[in-house]
Amino acid sequence: MKFVRLIYFSRATRDMSLADLRSILESARNNNDELEICGLLCYENRYFLQVLEGDREDVNELYLDIADDPRHDCITIISYQERSSIGFGKWQMGYAGGSSDFYKLLKENGQVEFDPTSMNPQQAESFLEKMAEFQTEI
Repeated sequence: MKFVRLIYFSRATRDMSLADLRSILESARNNNDELEICGLLCYENRYFLQVLEGDREDVNELYLDIADDPRHDCITIISYQERSSIGFGKWQMGYAGGSSDFYKLLKENGQVEFDPTSMNPQQAESFLEKMAEFQTEI
């Protein structure tokens, strides 16, 4: 079976509280489990960076639903590629935010603060893959 990996970033329309993030993740986990989609969400500095993996049609449809969410705008696809296997299958939707590991990886990417608009596709993918190791439960 062929899968796709979609990576995008967006800007939150307001600061997100822990309760907001929990709500987003709870909804994502419920929906993604049903659709057999997995991924990881990063949030910091009013930016979201997210990877979605699964069946092409399901990922495309989910992305369009996410793009309609009024909690964010400036939604930009960084990378979209066909994959032969899933890399983020450990979670329906993992989460990584502003931890010491998060900022250490940012420095390795040459950033002082989280700004996915300045990441190229390889940097975004590498950042997400490395952050998957430090995923936190909220």
